[in-house]
Amino acid sequence: MNLKMKKIKNEEAEEILNIYRFFHKDGNLYLSEDTESLDMLYDAVVNAINDCGSLKAALPYQEFVHPCKQVLAGDAGWVGHFEERDNRRFFLSDVHDYLKLVYGVKFR
Repeated sequence: MNLKMKKIKNEEAEEILNIYRFFHKDGNLYLSEDTESLDMLYDAVVNAINDCGSLKAALPYQEFVHPCKQVLAGDAGWVGHFEERDNRRFFLSDVHDYLKLVYGVKFR
């Protein structure tokens, strides 16, 4: 991977992780019963994954990209799956941990 592509992927990963920080959910998804901010975080992360550029091609397709595409398309199975808030928490936790581990993004 060339340096420019790596920088773009890191920037896109940081943008998604900044969403977690904005909602004060960076590492504490299970510590709060605040379902409103959980739902807003979920919507924001799903949209960010759908909208990202080169990072999307590097993300695990079956685990992250495909579910986000299907939710956006209104697939009843995926939408129903994520109506369960624990499924949202697991998904959001997995995305967060993956981006932190793989891209080593550190907040400034």
